Amino acid sequence: MAQRPSIHRTLVVRLVFAALCIAALVMALVLWVEMRNIDAVVKNQAAAAAQRLRWAIMEDLDAPGLGDHDRIRRTLEKPLSVKARPPGGLFVLVRILDTDYAEAAAASDPSYEHFGAAKACVAAGMDRSALQERGTWEKVSRVDGSAIIHLASALENSRGEHVGYAEGVYAVSPAVLARARLQAAVVALVAALIVLLTALLLYPVITRLLRRVSGLTDDLLHANMEILNVLGSAIAKRDSDTDIHNYRVTIYAIRLGQETGLSDDEMRALIKGAFLHDVGKIGIRDSILLKPGNLTEEEFEEMKQHVRHGRDIVGRSSWLSDAAPVVVGHHERYDGSGYIEGRRGSDIPKVARVFAVADVFDALTSKRPYKEALGFGETMAILARGRGTHFDPGVLDAFVKIAPSLYEAYVARDDARPRHDLREMGRRYFVDKDPRGRGWRPCKRTA
Repeated sequence: MAQRPSIHRTLVVRLVFAALCIAALVMALVLWVEMRNIDAVVKNQAAAAAQRLRWAIMEDLDAPGLGDHDRIRRTLEKPLSVKARPPGGLFVLVRILDTDYAEAAAASDPSYEHFGAAKACVAAGMDRSALQERGTWEKVSRVDGSAIIHLASALENSRGEHVGYAEGVYAVSPAVLARARLQAAVVALVAALIVLLTALLLYPVITRLLRRVSGLTDDLLHANMEILNVLGSAIAKRDSDTDIHNYRVTIYAIRLGQETGLSDDEMRALIKGAFLHDVGKIGIRDSILLKPGNLTEEEFEEMKQHVRHGRDIVGRSSWLSDAAPVVVGHHERYDGSGYIEGRRGSDIPKVARVFAVADVFDALTSKRPYKEALGFGETMAILARGRGTHFDPGVLDAFVKIAPSLYEAYVARDDARPRHDLREMGRRYFVDKDPRGRGWRPCKRTA
């Protein structure tokens, strides 16, 4: 069976929402990872610059006392000139320290726009214990979107001897940061697009699986309805030699349930209960069930037990258990004089109050081996006399509005029409529940 458009819309909305959420989450995660990678790039670039600086002053590192301090200073200042400024970044403040952290040479670029922040980094000091333990230390900071790294590393001469430290503030060029951020954004966007594309590719697969599941569900529901049909028909045939009563009374009950505003769950319980309301009669002896005359008091007491038998039967099935209120309560009376529990008023489940009216209406308008069918006027007069005693007044008043069309369409009808209409009406509640909540209306009776 084709799925309804509402299912497809719901699937599309949920799939798109889930895909967008996952894409946003993946994009944020990838962006976070890539931004951390930018920090790693900055650290590596600064470490490489520090290593180049070490080789540039290696001659003085090999000399006692760090050699010629002025020459070291000139070497430090050389990258700060406009012509020699490297494109990737540079030390805007750098110092060479001896092993006692005394400054031997220094150079700086006061023209750097965040030079104050660079000086503040140096003034805040470094973690000397970490530097001595690992031989290097760094801290990345961001100022107005620019990345600067305060780092220090141990200096060794060509013989591998520890002779001092290099401390500096390295500023990455805006162009490098811009490229890194663009790359991070592109990677994150690609990851998000992959998620969305995957969702798009999965959609037809999901819809096919949904169709299969929907088809299997429909098959199961049809099978359950057929079993319901068979059980109800078997009891009806044993009792009255016809199963059309079950179809008619269920149609009447559905229309009355709709008229009284039952919920979909209540309607499903009502339909099941209508089909199986007399299922407990399977436990009643034929001598009583098929007796043409009036029952004795003892026989009537035994006949009442069909309610308990029915409750036991439907109670054994989880799918049929919601039929119990109708099976147990359809012989209760509004004034409390019914059986089998003697409930009254609103203590009687509404589905049972609804079914009681439909059941009596069909019984009065149907021909049985022991009685003739009554006309519409006489039937409605009998129902009216039971208002407030046998029947719920509100339910009966609702039935009065629809009774003429039901009488015209179905009473004394024993062809395929009731079966067809009931099948279509039941689809709304068991297979194709109409999302717009439209109820069924009987067609005009045809020949």
